[in-house]
Amino acid sequence: SGGEWARALALLVEMACACVKTDTITYSAAVSACASGGEWARALGLLVEMASVRVELNTITCSAAVNACAKGGEWAKALGIMLDMSSARVDSCSKTYKAAISACEQGQSWQHSLALYSELASRFPEAEGMALGSVVNACRVANAWTLACVVLHEERSRWLTLDRRSDGATLDLPPQSFREAGLHLLMQRRGLLAVLKGPDITTESLVEQVREIVRHLGGLDLTPVSRLDLPTSGKWGCSQQS
Repeated sequence: SGGEWARALALLVEMACACVKTDTITYSAAVSACASGGEWARALGLLVEMASVRVELNTITCSAAVNACAKGGEWAKALGIMLDMSSARVDSCSKTYKAAISACEQGQSWQHSLALYSELASRFPEAEGMALGSVVNACRVANAWTLACVVLHEERSRWLTLDRRSDGATLDLPPQSFREAGLHLLMQRRGLLAVLKGPDITTESLVEQVREIVRHLGGLDLTPVSRLDLPTSGKWGCSQQS
């Protein structure tokens, strides 16, 4: 909130006046507070201040600053921080990439979204699903549907997995069934079902609607195997009904 970032900055001033030494943890907390309050400019200012007082940057601090830029729609500045992290040999984590990809999505920079996603998939393959929705949406906004489908096709084995009882099964569901539910069927392949939902449809509602369609028409039961805390994407396991 606005009060938290203001209090965090005031505390830094008080510590300086009292000659209390600040460290990376102190600044990380302040940058995170600025990110939560949408104060991306102040978050970047703190990074500059850290360099001036010779406080070491770390992954948490920089990731919080990237997140602040993402929330402020400043995708170029988010990318700039990631470049600075590389130059300073500060490791980025999956959350850093997720925030930067989200920033590029909001800035309609699908090229950078795809480039970052490729790096994320290479460095943190277990976390790539976290940003899949942002990448696909960035491509959708740019009408780059072919690229979106390529990304989804490459992720099919990780996004929707068929268990042993239905291994090799191919879904053949009519798009009309999804349109009637307010959904858009992007792609269906062996091991993959890609559906685009509107912002007014929650992930929970999407799961239930798709599950009912697949169960009724395809004879399969979608069983959630993990949950992504994003309104634009999800991952489910698919098993054949006995």
